Amino acid sequence: MRTRHVPLEQVMWSDAPGVEQIIVTRAHHSGVPVEIPVAAITGATPGPTFAVTSGMHAGEYAGILAAQRLIATVAPDDLRGRLLVIPVISTRSFMDRNMQLSPVDQKELHFQWPGNPGGTHRECLIDTLFELVEDADYMIDSHAGEMAQALHPWAPVPMTGPEEIQQRAMSLAIGFDVPYIEPRADAEKIPALCLALVDAGVANIWVEAGKQGVPTEGDIRIHHDGYIAALQTVGMLDGQPARPAQKILKGRGSQINADVSGVWHPAVTEGQFVEAGELLGTLTDYFGNVLEEYRAPERSMVLYYWSSPAINTERRPHGYDWHSGLVRLIALDE
Repeated sequence: MRTRHVPLEQVMWSDAPGVEQIIVTRAHHSGVPVEIPVAAITGATPGPTFAVTSGMHAGEYAGILAAQRLIATVAPDDLRGRLLVIPVISTRSFMDRNMQLSPVDQKELHFQWPGNPGGTHRECLIDTLFELVEDADYMIDSHAGEMAQALHPWAPVPMTGPEEIQQRAMSLAIGFDVPYIEPRADAEKIPALCLALVDAGVANIWVEAGKQGVPTEGDIRIHHDGYIAALQTVGMLDGQPARPAQKILKGRGSQINADVSGVWHPAVTEGQFVEAGELLGTLTDYFGNVLEEYRAPERSMVLYYWSSPAINTERRPHGYDWHSGLVRLIALDE
């Protein structure tokens, strides 16, 4: 089937039950157009609009494959309302095999606010994405650990805006088979897109499952089955939604960054509890001579760590410190 390319201003979904698959396009002054693939599944009966997105960070493959599976799973005859699935947000990064940063402007998409399509390529991309989903009632954005990162699965939930939106957002998270849900109220620690969606009345969460850029069946299933449970929860699909055992993740977060560039040797793994003073890892020079040791500042859980040995403190595009990160900790309130 040949996929149609449709300019953003011409996007209009049919009210008839069925599946539409298009590439939404938008010109950009850099000469590199924005392209976002969207599948719109319109149900046989009326209902809410639900958006599922993945591939914001193009090396987080588990969510991308889960979104593709969702397109194949949900039949219009079984659906109430409309399901919008965007399997790969950052298509240019995906095809260039990039990770967090855009190959066009070297910006990190998660922290870009919509509303400036005439800005950099990333700003145009996030604005285009927002225009596609801002009329939805619900949205789930899938993430994972890329090639350089190993993380413990969890689902952060923005706890901002009206109480009713917060409750609806929490209802989306409780169907994911992850050990922890993290209600996040500090706006400075919530991605810009999530805050913009709350302002637009869209209940939304993001889900982290997968590590080191390897899309295992287990991680793909966490994302896909969580989507299905969320659709059942809001009444768009029949069936009893999954309710796996979960804990609330609350505590002080901290990130351990390298002071100098070198070769990273982690001594911990994701989900591990460490005591104050416990070794997190060492940084060496190219020959293996120890430059620095890094230790836990307090009893904490390792939420994720950088599994790539390459640590470059001089690589800070637009001030972003991802290339110097070593370990992300959270001191749990127990």
